[in-house]
Amino acid sequence: MEPNSTAELRRWFTTHGGFIHPFVSLSQGKFGLSAIAQDTIHADTTIVSCPFSLAIDVECSMHALTVLFGESSLVDLQSWSERQLICTYICLHWVFPDSSPIPDALRHLPYLKSLPPADALLTPLQFTPSELEAFQGTNIHGATRDRQESWSADWNKCQTFIHAVNPDWAERYTWDNHLRASTYLSTRAFPSTLLSRSPTLQTTSSSYPFMLPGVDILNHSRGQPVSWCTSYPEGSTKVRDDSATISIISHTTTPLGEEVFNNYGLKANDELILGYGFSLPQNPDDKITLQLGGSSNKWAIGRLASGAEGLWNEVRRLVAETPGEIGYEDDLEAAQLLLDMVQKKYESLPGLPDENDASIRPAVRLMLKHYLEGQRDILTSLKTYFEERQEAAVEAARDEGIELVFDDE
Repeated sequence: MEPNSTAELRRWFTTHGGFIHPFVSLSQGKFGLSAIAQDTIHADTTIVSCPFSLAIDVECSMHALTVLFGESSLVDLQSWSERQLICTYICLHWVFPDSSPIPDALRHLPYLKSLPPADALLTPLQFTPSELEAFQGTNIHGATRDRQESWSADWNKCQTFIHAVNPDWAERYTWDNHLRASTYLSTRAFPSTLLSRSPTLQTTSSSYPFMLPGVDILNHSRGQPVSWCTSYPEGSTKVRDDSATISIISHTTTPLGEEVFNNYGLKANDELILGYGFSLPQNPDDKITLQLGGSSNKWAIGRLASGAEGLWNEVRRLVAETPGEIGYEDDLEAAQLLLDMVQKKYESLPGLPDENDASIRPAVRLMLKHYLEGQRDILTSLKTYFEERQEAAVEAARDEGIELVFDDE
């Protein structure tokens, strides 16, 4: 039997037009819900469907905030970002005392109650100072600082506005609640491109994160074959139709007792850790981003030095006196510059804290371990790549009758 919180979620979801396959049971764990097959679920089966009307997106949030703050607030709210609107909508569900009913405009309380409690969230913004310091020297450390600053600015702007409308609401619109809402949006968001008639997980310059209740109960499994399908009422021509539904179809058979998974797409561990609060061991999609000083180009390098050619060619052009005539001297200089950069990057990575270090939670240490393994593997493959380019330049010199001698250092 499902726990009360998950049973309430299922009732609310299905009452409002959602669908969860009858063989799927919702299991509540420390880090949220899991979908477990109570009988064999065959391939090419629709697992869950959510009507657009239940999406927590800009339209839903703008409507509710205008109702609660008054029509005069519309002009100000139109200047807010999508994240500010959605996070404020979520937070307002928590500003009313348990003993009092919440306004009808706030429609997602049963869904929000089913999400992990604040102390179960584990993105880097929930790390302790010691845990975040363990990531010093990684891209995650700087990205976390940037995100903290951005989200804090959002909270100050939203709370200040709410205070002018209702000081009691503003007092309960705490940083902890804003962080919790922002983390829900980060860890459970889908790109708004899914709401189009041709749904896709690919983001665009105009897309934004939004939440799909019910659909987000499926956890991530890399490479899981699934399809996203939208269904519109017959004759509907609207770009966005609230009566339309979006569904996940699983293309593999799930045996009794096994978890039913979704696929979030190909994501490196830095993205998984920062956005979702978990990592994958030996993640084949890991990458490292390198950028030359003074250059606007950012090169995402993967395992086996995939993507390194663009970085290599950029440096060759930079060091060559005549970019159209690159010789072995230029290649030798480019290879040495890049080998020095790779070595410096490798040495800047932090060590892994001792397993007995009580200031680092095991789950955080594991994320750092997975991340460091990927970064070191990529940098090692880059070292090999540039050494091969260096050796090719030496061979080119020999072909011209020049024997190069290097001093041992």
